[in-house]
Amino acid sequence: MKNILYGVVALMALTACAKESDHSELTIDLVAGEAIARAQCAECHGMDGRGKTAEVPYLASQTAQYLVEAMHAYRDGGRLHAALQDMTSGMSEADIINISGYYASLPPLEPSSDPQINRSGETSYADGATVAAICEDCHGEKGISEKEGIPSLAGQQPAYLIVSTTEYINGSRGHEGQEMLEGLEQVDIEKMAMYFASHPAPLREAPAFGDPVAGKAAAMNCKKCHGARGISDDPMVPNLAGQEPVYLVSAIKAYRNHERSSDADMPEKTDTQIENLAAYYSIQKTEASVKDNPSGKEMAAKCDRCHNPSSGKRKLNIPSLKGQSHDYLVKAMKEYRREDRDNSMMHKMSSRYSDEMINVLADYYASQSN
Repeated sequence: MKNILYGVVALMALTACAKESDHSELTIDLVAGEAIARAQCAECHGMDGRGKTAEVPYLASQTAQYLVEAMHAYRDGGRLHAALQDMTSGMSEADIINISGYYASLPPLEPSSDPQINRSGETSYADGATVAAICEDCHGEKGISEKEGIPSLAGQQPAYLIVSTTEYINGSRGHEGQEMLEGLEQVDIEKMAMYFASHPAPLREAPAFGDPVAGKAAAMNCKKCHGARGISDDPMVPNLAGQEPVYLVSAIKAYRNHERSSDADMPEKTDTQIENLAAYYSIQKTEASVKDNPSGKEMAAKCDRCHNPSSGKRKLNIPSLKGQSHDYLVKAMKEYRREDRDNSMMHKMSSRYSDEMINVLADYYASQSN
């Protein structure tokens, strides 16, 4: 009776999928889907929908529409996987829908019992303090600069800090003293960036130059990228709030004079306007751009808005993450972060996450029952 019920649910989901994708002429055949799954999918995904290795996703009880769209993405190149691209390119649309229907009809799997999963669900950036110490002589304790012309790192976007530090190390961004960064591994850079990003800075006094009121008006042209009050919504665009004012003046002039390059169209500013902008942004309250010691549950709250909404009404083309393979979740989030998967929203969200954060988030979901 239970299997019949799952089959009925799958048929309903597939019928909805067929209508939305203009496949209403196709006949849904779960028996055919099972046969194709046994012949072409079971070696990796199993007949029960549990991946045979840790990096293979669980398919059981995912919505049919999501599975159809995922297979389309592999077939069309939106997701990169040579074997799956070859396999799906030889399938008819009926085959894809029938396979999806079969796996959608399976009951949910029990969450992983892998003892390696961190069930405490917490991460910490304390290790970053050791790496950050090499920067604090110039940039100040916890990245709060008190030296004229030296930028603050406190509360900065971690992804921006990671990219900038990497550019200093490989020489694509020149700076005196960059030799002190040599030998840092990627994990060291990430820990350092997350450490600085997790600290706010106290309010600055207004500088001796510039007019903050005039600067606020001039900042209207900047907030599209740098956000209201200089706190960016884009992880790759730096925060300007609370920044050291002399540094801001020199940086903005460098962009104006084409000594620094930017993908954005930077409006031309006079020296007076630049000083006003620096005066305005420097006295804005800075905030930690990430929370120290975030738990997997806290990070998952944002993801659950789409993937596991409290209303229970998840969109048919969005997968459930509960009980999914830990290693597959890590792999998928890193692919979104690198833009190896085509989804701008997922890239924007995952760009804020270090490898440690991704692991903690994957730990949380892998330990949940679907």
